[in-house]
Amino acid sequence: MARVDIGRLLGLTGPGAWVLAGLYCVTYLTLAAWAGGPPMQTLEGKVALALILVTAILLVLPWRYPLPGPLVGWALGVVGFSTVAICWHLSPSGWPGWSSWNFGADTFLMFMLALRGRFWWGAIGLVLMSLLTIHWTLTTTGDWWHGFDLTYRQLATYFAGGFFALWLRRTARQIAEFQETEQRRIAAEQARDSTADERRRQLERVRLLAGPALAQIADGGGSVALRPEHGLLEAELRDQIRGRSLAAGPLPAALREARSRGIEIALLDDLREEPPPVELLEPAIAWAATLIAKLRAGSATIRLARADGEPVVTFATADGLTETFSLSNAAHQPLRAS
Repeated sequence: MARVDIGRLLGLTGPGAWVLAGLYCVTYLTLAAWAGGPPMQTLEGKVALALILVTAILLVLPWRYPLPGPLVGWALGVVGFSTVAICWHLSPSGWPGWSSWNFGADTFLMFMLALRGRFWWGAIGLVLMSLLTIHWTLTTTGDWWHGFDLTYRQLATYFAGGFFALWLRRTARQIAEFQETEQRRIAAEQARDSTADERRRQLERVRLLAGPALAQIADGGGSVALRPEHGLLEAELRDQIRGRSLAAGPLPAALREARSRGIEIALLDDLREEPPPVELLEPAIAWAATLIAKLRAGSATIRLARADGEPVVTFATADGLTETFSLSNAAHQPLRAS
């Protein structure tokens, strides 16, 4: 079974996702503008903000599931760049407040990766953010703990939400399996209904064809004068059973006319598979009707079967004449006589 797209099932690529991305962009744009502090007075800070907002939009586009590798790499690169661009302009002592808005923004991006099938890459992104922050505090104050203290909450938030995404994946897979089973059931019911409808159509066709004659016979009206007509009806019923694929177009009329002149003709469909498309059969049927019209006596067999792996219609007469029509090359009407 194909992988389940959790993002699609949760609506992370539809109108709701665009609203979420819009709120995200407005929120962090406001935080960066009003409380960004010294980092947002630098070019690196402004570039980091722009990259984060662009990435948020990219992550709600309808990508395949799981997210493509290049997009995952881009998101991790944005996390790394934004961490360096913002942290290196913060005060290394004390709590930076809203000036460290990038931690929450990057955590959201990594959570989106988790929801769209890249849980462990999201975890790597959060670990990268934490390590860069620890490196910053370690090199500026010699205190690695301060860097960890700034980011461990983001790690905890991500793993709580990320494992929830993994649980959702399992649930969504079960839902998808149920939907697939339901679709197969509906398809099977439709196939049964279609078969039943076709059977009813065939029965109605037989009733219309043979019903009047059978009623005459049941009423004692089967006179000698009607025997030729009944014989034609019997042959047409055989055509519907043994040569159904060919009993269409101009062929039934040509068969009836030839049989009324005393010519015996057998119509056989020996493919034992689904009949070829109608557009392939039509030229062969017209070709066979033309040959039947030329018969003046004797008997003939028209057979649909495979020869050398391809479907062909064969016209054979009692005096040994055989001609074939290849359905796979019907436009050229290849005939051969033997």
